[in-house]
Amino acid sequence: MNRQAVLMVTMVVLLLLCVAGVVWTAYWSLRFGLAPRAPLSTFQTVMRFAAVITALFLMWLRTDMLERSALICALVAAGSSALYGLGVNSVTLQVVRLLFHFLAYSLGAVAIARWFHKKPRTTEAAVRGV
Repeated sequence: MNRQAVLMVTMVVLLLLCVAGVVWTAYWSLRFGLAPRAPLSTFQTVMRFAAVITALFLMWLRTDMLERSALICALVAAGSSALYGLGVNSVTLQVVRLLFHFLAYSLGAVAIARWFHKKPRTTEAAVRGV
């Protein structure tokens, strides 16, 4: 598999994860609202901190405003979840967590869809090398 194919598969998987995240966050919000949830494990909390670090790194690399907006929302969402994992809990934190998860997934899906739309189309002749 060449690099372009790996990139395409990665972007499709990310798009599917974003769409699933939007649907799940909306479902959770409508079904349970701000009902208490189980505490996060140490592993889950560490993963939230890893997501914060990853979002910060990607913010340094990406210049597109839509992508940066999605990354900022992901940074806030992961950060609020990390705080929850550390034992911080309040209604405001729960609202921020749900809202920014929804925004991050939504903006991420839009940014990826736009990436696919802007991607130059390869023709059959270009693929064959004609």
